[in-house]
This record gives sequence, C-alpha cells and structure tokens, in this order.
Amino acid sequence: SALTVTDPARATLASHLLATPRVSSLINMALSMASIKVAPAFGKSKLATRKPSSRAVRPGSVTVKALKQNASVKHDSYNEHHGPEYFKYSGIDTTPDERERRHRYYNKRTEIVNSHFPGSIGMDDWLFRVENKLSSFGFTGDNTIAQTNFCRDEITAPLKNGIHDIFGYAMDIDGLAGFTAAGLTGLGAGMSHSPTDPNGRERYVFFAMPHIAVDSSGRAGDCIRAGRAGCSHACGALIKLQPKFTELKAGGLQIRAPGTCDHMDPEYSLLEARMLSAVQPNDLPAGGLDLVQVTKLADKVIRKHMEELVRASVDPSKCDFAIITGIQIHSYGHTLDEWHPNMEYIMPSTMTVVVNGQRSDVNLVQETPAPTARQLWKLGGAGDILATPNSMPQMSSGGGGHH
Repeated sequence: SALTVTDPARATLASHLLATPRVSSLINMALSMASIKVAPAFGKSKLATRKPSSRAVRPGSVTVKALKQNASVKHDSYNEHHGPEYFKYSGIDTTPDERERRHRYYNKRTEIVNSHFPGSIGMDDWLFRVENKLSSFGFTGDNTIAQTNFCRDEITAPLKNGIHDIFGYAMDIDGLAGFTAAGLTGLGAGMSHSPTDPNGRERYVFFAMPHIAVDSSGRAGDCIRAGRAGCSHACGALIKLQPKFTELKAGGLQIRAPGTCDHMDPEYSLLEARMLSAVQPNDLPAGGLDLVQVTKLADKVIRKHMEELVRASVDPSKCDFAIITGIQIHSYGHTLDEWHPNMEYIMPSTMTVVVNGQRSDVNLVQETPAPTARQLWKLGGAGDILATPNSMPQMSSGGGGHH
C-alpha cells in the first residue's frame, strides 16, 4: 500500500528509510510475496492421477495432492506402507463430507482384506499393540533381541523396519515363504547376541509368518511393484507350491523324505516337503487349495516348526521369550492408472509369552486397546496428509487366488 506522509520532516525521514538497503529489500520481498496466489479453499483438493505408461510401468514415485495444503507432493510409493488407520487421519478441521468419504474408503479396503483373512488389522496398528503388550511382560527395546522369520521377498521389509524401530536390528532367520532354514544354530546365534540383565537374564521375541498380496480390488496373490511392468505376485514360493496339492490329491506325487533337499533349490524343497506332509490327500478338495488356503496352511506349519525350534533351543530358567505368528498381507493398488495407497495388514494368529517359566497365551486384539489414527500418524513421522483416492475400491471376483 502507498505510504502517505504530510509532515515535511517526517517525509524526509521516510525517504531516507526507504533508501536504506535492508528496508528496501524487505519491502521488495513483501511485494513479491503478495503476488503469490492463495491455494483453493480446504476440502476441494483432488488427487492427481497417474499418467498411463506405454509399457504400463508403475513409477517409483508419484506426485499427489496433499489434502490440507492442496500442494503437489513428491510421494515415494515404497514409503507409503502403513495400515488404514494411519491414512484415516486428516487433521482436526476436515470437512464432514471429506471425513466421511475418507473413512468409507479405508473401511472398504479393510473389508476387502478381511474377506480373505478375517480379523486382519493394519500393520502399524498391530506393531503398536505388540509393543504395548510385550512391555507389560517386561520386554523392551533396550533389553530384548528380536528374531524375524519372514519370506525373503523385499516387500516384507516394511514389517521388518517396524520391528527394528521397536527392538533395534533384529536377527534375520528368514527363508522362502517364511520357512526358516536357519535351524538351531541360527536361533542360537541370535540368542547369543541378546542384551542381558545385571543378573545375566536374557529376553528374545521370535516373529514368524508367511505373506501374501491381496490387491485393492481383492485379487489374492496380485500386487504391482514399483518400476515393474504389469502385475506381479506374492508369495511366489507358495504360488509355485500351489499345484502340488492337486497332484497330491490325484495320487501322482511322491513327497520328499524328511530332512532331504534339492541341493540346487534347498529352501524350496524343504518348504514343499513340510507343507505337503502337513495334509492328508483324502482331506484335500478335488481342485486342490487356492492361494489363500495355502497361505493359511503355511501359517500353521511355520508356527509349529518355530515352536519346535524354540522348545529345543531355549532354556526358560535363564531367559524370557515370546513367539508371535500371523500372516503379513500386502494390500497394494490394483491399477496403474489411478493412485491407491499401498497398505500393510497383519492377520494375528498366536502370541505366546513365557516369563520366569510361566506361559501366557495372549489374544492381541481383544487384550490391547487400539491406537487412534492421530497416534499412528504421529508415530509414522507425521508426513503429508494425502487426499482420498478418487474412486472407491470394488471387490473383484478373483476368489482365493488360483495361479
């Protein structure tokens, strides 16, 4: 605005001030800032859609709209792996319509995952509950070592990273599909790395689970990986195993003898033998098992094997320990043409805690309070709040995944 000075002395003083370099630069900066356009009113932002690629390659990062600032945000699709509750948070001044649509979208994504794996909750929700419950038994990040037995697939990394955040670097005893081949030596090595109490007592937490992809339209086994053309799948080892159940039902398959393996494919041959030995051919349906059924069977077989290893290697008189099992579920976008957030879920199976030789079987969901969306958003780094995807997810007729 114009500066109006009527008194001659004051006018002379004003002219000297305006000529001062610092004051002049501040005025220029203010005028420059005044020319910036104000963002549209809150609540009207829309998500930027991905541009289709001629090779249908999903980019490693995508520009989307931040809900509250209506600003473009460079968003790395490999860093968006949270559960639905994290994404539900939209601040305290969201419009009612946007808030309702946002919750409806993420509730629908959860409904789709639960249609295959009932009781599944977001990964960060699950981690929050696990940490709280373990702390009530005396397990903390500074007195415990974690051992993680997941699939070798790189998309299991978000879960590993979450466990690292709680307990520091974990001992990695992974194997294909979550079937560890580390054995007693591997578990023993991890236990020998544990923090110790002043009295020498140690604490271990063993995590063991298979994984599966269920895309945002509900297709079991399907996922889109950043930078890769077309559709990918998980878990690849269990998909390879799936037809073997049909062969076993037909009576044309010889199961490998226990303890033997193909030296060119050791991990797969061991998991195949364990899985096929866990069922009776007469109990199998004529068409074999779909991928969801195979994954649930893997959860039971992995849990049984981990309990056997722990029983044979852990001395409860010298340590406290916990065994936590479930299924890791990758709920990624189902299309290259529109952004749907990559999300991670866990279907909890069992949680067994042994302290001073006393065993407690924990129902994690029933016995631990759920965190709020704001808490998860804060724990997740309080990043940009992204706009809700344009379209609601629709359940496909893909069933349990026959590959």
